[in-house]
Amino acid sequence: MTALPPASEAGTPRWLLPRTAHAANPALVLAGFVVAGFAIGLSQQGAAGVILDQTSDLGTAVDTLGWTIVAYALGVVVGAPLLMVGLAGWNRRRLLLTMSGFFVVTAAATALAPNVQTLMAIRFLNGLPHGALLGTATYVGVLALGPERRGQAIATLMYGLTAAAVIGVPGMQWLSVHAGWRVAYAVVTAVGLLGFVLMWAFAPSVPGSPGGGFRGDLAALRGKVLWTAILTVTVGFAGLGAVQSYIVPLLEETNGFSSTAVTVILVLFGLGMTAGAFLGGRLTDRSVLLTSRVGIIGVAATLLLLGLVGTLGWPVVVALVLLGACIQTFSQAAQAHLMDATHTSPSLGAALAHSALNAATVLGTGLGAIVIAGGLGFVAPAWVALGLALVAVALVFVGPGYRR
Repeated sequence: MTALPPASEAGTPRWLLPRTAHAANPALVLAGFVVAGFAIGLSQQGAAGVILDQTSDLGTAVDTLGWTIVAYALGVVVGAPLLMVGLAGWNRRRLLLTMSGFFVVTAAATALAPNVQTLMAIRFLNGLPHGALLGTATYVGVLALGPERRGQAIATLMYGLTAAAVIGVPGMQWLSVHAGWRVAYAVVTAVGLLGFVLMWAFAPSVPGSPGGGFRGDLAALRGKVLWTAILTVTVGFAGLGAVQSYIVPLLEETNGFSSTAVTVILVLFGLGMTAGAFLGGRLTDRSVLLTSRVGIIGVAATLLLLGLVGTLGWPVVVALVLLGACIQTFSQAAQAHLMDATHTSPSLGAALAHSALNAATVLGTGLGAIVIAGGLGFVAPAWVALGLALVAVALVFVGPGYRR
């Protein structure tokens, strides 16, 4: 049952809240969020698809450009908690539109970056609204579908990110090869603008936290359960950052696939992520704890498989598809668990989930850049990620908040 407010705040001008948003339709509300998530997924995940074109255009190396991916993820890590706590009292519609507008502007600036140093700074700025935007969208989406269907609400919003993996990342890789990486980011900007328009048209007016501000929401950041959950997501999800950030050179340079074959493989990888999001959403509605355990054990197993077959050609593709499915299954449960851990401010918990997921990207991509720079090859990040995933496996069985 929906818990969305039935009408706008009194006195709100029509141009700020159009008629379509007064009695919000849950499907249309979620549609705007999915498109915005798709744009964010293109910007974040698509960086891996354009990395080889950037090396030639900007005159730098793959491991150096890996740090631009880290910069984006750091922006999410920093932006999600600061913006959600600092703007806790804001109406959620206003927060959604502000974050979406900032994302569009910085996505456009990405396409114009003249050198790798400027690109790194812009990517950090582009990541700042990521967690606040998707965290707020998750909270409003759960209100739209009802708390009893929160797993499906989270999964629906994640379809935007997984659609980016299926269509967007291969598409950006194809555009990068045929038109240049700057054109690819121009497309990101256009999709982000469409998401902004849809949210303006359909996102309802949802009040912020009563008495919101630093003092109110900082109280939600206490306790072993919350910080164990954040640590579990960070070390458990690091495998995706470690592998996906260098997936194109892994496939092309280590395994000899053509750029056309890589496009197809990226689609398959995205389909695996989509299947994991679908399965994880439904399993999460049954048991958050069981889904967390099944998902993270699957992540560890597929990282082990990837490390063993990382130079064998098509077996790598099988391992990548399975990794995508397992990581997204774990992701759905992890986000729901974080919302539970911050029950006094569930929108903050949803934003912290994205902060933790991107802290994982920082960890995985950064360690991947280090081992690649050390001459260990593009398979080595999978072994690093496996070690981190095993820590997460232990946490979901004995960590505070996971024991029951």
